Amino acid sequence: MAYGLSRFVSRPLAAAAVLVLAGCGMQPEEGIIPSNMGETPDGPIPDTPDHPPLPDPDALTCNPDITVAADSRALVVRDPSVLARFSLERVLSQIVSLAGEDITPEELLRRLFDAQNAAAEGVFADNPHCDDLDNAAFKNGAALFCPRAEGALASSAGLFEAGHPDSFVPVAIVNRFDLTPQFGSTCGEHRIVYAKTSGRTDPANRVFLIFEAALPNPSGFEVLSSCRPVAEAWASLGAEADLEIVADKLEQLFFTGLPGFPPVVHPDHYGAVSSESDPYSGSHGQVRVSQQMQVPWEMREYHLKRLLPGAMKLALRFQPVTVKNNPLPDLFDGANDTETAVSFRSEFVNMSLWDLGQKELPKVRMQTGKQFNMGESVVSGDASVDYASRAIGVAGADFASEIQTSIDALGLNLDCPPGDPLTAESVLHRATSLTCAGCHAPQRFLGPDRSLGCGLSFPSTLGEVHIDENGTLSQALTDVFLPRRAEVLSMFLQACDVEAIKDNLEPGEAAIPK
Repeated sequence: MAYGLSRFVSRPLAAAAVLVLAGCGMQPEEGIIPSNMGETPDGPIPDTPDHPPLPDPDALTCNPDITVAADSRALVVRDPSVLARFSLERVLSQIVSLAGEDITPEELLRRLFDAQNAAAEGVFADNPHCDDLDNAAFKNGAALFCPRAEGALASSAGLFEAGHPDSFVPVAIVNRFDLTPQFGSTCGEHRIVYAKTSGRTDPANRVFLIFEAALPNPSGFEVLSSCRPVAEAWASLGAEADLEIVADKLEQLFFTGLPGFPPVVHPDHYGAVSSESDPYSGSHGQVRVSQQMQVPWEMREYHLKRLLPGAMKLALRFQPVTVKNNPLPDLFDGANDTETAVSFRSEFVNMSLWDLGQKELPKVRMQTGKQFNMGESVVSGDASVDYASRAIGVAGADFASEIQTSIDALGLNLDCPPGDPLTAESVLHRATSLTCAGCHAPQRFLGPDRSLGCGLSFPSTLGEVHIDENGTLSQALTDVFLPRRAEVLSMFLQACDVEAIKDNLEPGEAAIPK
């Protein structure tokens, strides 16, 4: 039956209004020119249709028997024979080719790592560096670790050499259709995780590159029918035993494009049309780096942009940006009376506390504005995202006391299990768990039981990662995140409960664990 479907898909005017409002004040950053989505080079990659055929939303039929298994290839693919087709060099070659830029894939990657060098030791003079005053990643505070050891990779000749310690190998292809926003701008994210070869044998020399492409919705706003081909493509992998077919289908999705869609691997899908004011859940993809070639382990974020570094010449670059949803730890200190800190703490209590106090883990959310985010999410040391240690001070005179007063006023403690209330400390731990470092290394901040208060705890990881160099998955993925993603994808494909489908998608105003 199609009951209720037209109600969901008849929101174009409202959705369009949301998109218009979201665009206010979110123009591309100065000097950035996005590439043209429809332009593709000569070769095997077909042009995207101007008006792709879409399923008729009223023709969609409720089928409650559709299910996606949490442990299937519909959500994560780790088979070596499939991954062999997704080399980092191939991905970067396609990005460069579609962008029509005069740069080699190797130089593009070397420039990404050169951004972690200080200007004096930089390999490329016209590249962003960690001590540049105009570096967008560190506009809210100078880089804490500049240069980083990872900057040496900008000079490496082995980035694409098989077996070289500095080379990167694909370890997983990940379906994040669950990140599809309610307002329909994209059909979720589609990720490839690469690990530095050295990390397989040297625990002190580990780097991960995660290419997190956001695939645009061809209709621009309608989700249920427009994004269905993408959901079906992933779901079809769940019961497919022939790895050649699995690889062929993923190649089409990532390198050729489904009918009516551009390929996932496209220069516009890694942040090109995002501005630095774009919150994570409304973004248009990114590339993230998780690294430990030196202590401390940290995460950074890049957007692939067309920049104007000089003489009005376009240049494709990985531009460092702030790590989204990672507020500066100092802002939680009640003794910090700067205008920025006071504004942040007010926003935290008045805008984030209710979502942070939710009683179901998938609904625990937080969003912080661009002016509060840091340029690196740090796992250990004085710069770590241990927000509780910054907020808890003299009882009654610290930020934690203000949070507790608001918790009590909002009744967020109601129905919590006996002996496990929601406290200011647990709210601060929840905020930490929503950062990159906190999500990947919760035991560093939350203690061995990883308690979040009010009956919740954060699932365990593989130290500082959810997927390691051998494709091993964390318990957080296998026991919590993947089952949740399977639920979202299954419900979407069943097309029965429209409101539940909408509620399962990204709301667009707050971020969730990624």
